[in-house]
Amino acid sequence: MAAIEFEKDDDSNFHMDFIVATSNLRAENYDIAPADRHKSKLIAGKIIPAIATTTSLVSGLVCLELYKLVHGSYKDSKDMSKFKNAFVNLALPYFGFSEPMPAPKNKYGDSEWTLWDRFEVQGELTLQEFLDYFKREHKLEVTMLSQGVSMLYSFFLPKDKAAERMGWKMTELVRKISKKKVESHIRSLVFEVCCNNEEGDDVEVPYVKYNLPKHQDTTKH
Repeated sequence: MAAIEFEKDDDSNFHMDFIVATSNLRAENYDIAPADRHKSKLIAGKIIPAIATTTSLVSGLVCLELYKLVHGSYKDSKDMSKFKNAFVNLALPYFGFSEPMPAPKNKYGDSEWTLWDRFEVQGELTLQEFLDYFKREHKLEVTMLSQGVSMLYSFFLPKDKAAERMGWKMTELVRKISKKKVESHIRSLVFEVCCNNEEGDDVEVPYVKYNLPKHQDTTKH
């Protein structure tokens, strides 16, 4: 491993290729407008002073935590002392470290979960098979199912509409209700579900990561 000097004007070093790719991936995650190569190069040129001070310090602290991940220090460990939050004020200067608080725990039935957990379901399933899966595997009755702003299924749907949707594949359901394509590069969909337990009580549950089969054409209308 060796340190390299950032040079935005040398296309042969691929520095800007990396920055454009990673910054636009982050922009996609946070609904930030993407930037093309020219705009990214202008932005990179303006933040050089920041890179040399606070940003470099924060990046270094983040990398220290990543080294622990790579080394395996966090693997199967609930020891919060191995994690560190850092508080920095260069004007004072002040550097403080503390152990982070564990994520709040929720529970349905005998299962505990945090915001880091999710249901993982392997597709492709019809809506009926999806609902049956949760009853069989988790003893949960799905009362509402949504993706983003689109309500895909709910217990108060008219019976004829609910019956029609039961035979649709999940990707077909998303396309028809949201009026949007499921692009071919998409490998999974995220669903939010509201559920009742076996006693009929409403319970809070994680989101659903619905994995799509490989090499599936999901762009049909």
